[in-house]
Amino acid sequence: MSAGSAWDQVNELMVGGIDVHIHTNPHTFPEIHAQDIIGLAQQAHQAGMRAMVVKDIGVSTTGATYVVTRLGPGIPIYGAHVMNLATGGINPRGVWIALNHGDGAKVVHFPTGDTLNHVQYRKAFYAGVNPPLPDELAITVVKDGKLIPEVKEVIDLVKQKGAFLATSHLSAAESHLVVKAAKDQGLDRIIVSHALWAMTRLKMDDLKHFASLGCLIEFEYCLMAPIMYFVHGEPPADPRNIVKAMKEVGIESCFISSDLGQIYSPLPVDGMRTYVAILRRCGITDAEIKVMFHRNPARIAGLD
Repeated sequence: MSAGSAWDQVNELMVGGIDVHIHTNPHTFPEIHAQDIIGLAQQAHQAGMRAMVVKDIGVSTTGATYVVTRLGPGIPIYGAHVMNLATGGINPRGVWIALNHGDGAKVVHFPTGDTLNHVQYRKAFYAGVNPPLPDELAITVVKDGKLIPEVKEVIDLVKQKGAFLATSHLSAAESHLVVKAAKDQGLDRIIVSHALWAMTRLKMDDLKHFASLGCLIEFEYCLMAPIMYFVHGEPPADPRNIVKAMKEVGIESCFISSDLGQIYSPLPVDGMRTYVAILRRCGITDAEIKVMFHRNPARIAGLD
């Protein structure tokens, strides 16, 4: 890292960075998102970032990202697919289409707010974008104590395309079953999402176990944002605790993302710049930031 102010050094670390978890317009709920995908691409390019992966809780983003990559400012923007009810839930046909549409989804996420886990969690407090959903319509990957057959079909499709599979808003118990099945089927590209969000019910022993299996563990900026108060009814995370968890899991197994784009939060690029500054202030080295912000996300984006 060259000499200069702390601000200059943070901006240097932005160059080559990759954010693989972003919400932007067009979106299922455009009124609460602050930026469209063109503005996002322009801002990321200006910051010197290498690539981005955009996610929507509704439709796959592979169409929008395909167009913006070719007409945008000069960095690749990739799509993702979320197995919510809008795309048929755990639907192998929908996953196949997403993996083959445009440049292909780089990440296939298990459901977000449509999971039974999230539906039950948000009964205590939830004012997010997902409409209310009764338990009987919510998605679970387990039936009679076993994974439903469609999960194994999805794993096989993701493996064939070299994409990543993300646990998203599954419970810890469901995530263990999914990760074991994925490893048994030879899938090595696995994301354990939202490592420290209470909703996923993941404990440190879970995270270290998943890391030992070669999974990449996600630590998102959004968990530290005020949105946690009035959307999820819980206090934002202390960044010092996030850093402690990263080090306990092992930096080599971690990556950072924004999970931003909401009007209540910084824009994704600005959020990642702030995240980098926070991590440096809390004891993460520049080399460790490059692992979590450059190298590991490059694997997810298919640029390794």
